[in-house]
Amino acid sequence: MAKKVSVKTKAVFNGEPVGTTLEMDETLASKYEALKYLEIIEEFKPKRKPAQKKPAQAKGKRAEATTEAKPKE
Repeated sequence: MAKKVSVKTKAVFNGEPVGTTLEMDETLASKYEALKYLEIIEEFKPKRKPAQKKPAQAKGKRAEATTEAKPKE
């Protein structure tokens, strides 16, 4: 997967005026930076997804049995 970068235009680029901030692939951005059309500002780092936590049981209580309990006489 290609890395995304944030770039700032130094010339009219793709119909966008000078000074516009855009997002694009790193390979394409480095190509146009060499031609002095763009300036790479920053790289985007992928956000990590938090691990899902298991629901905790209440303290001091046991898990209920799945079978039916006999009524007290």
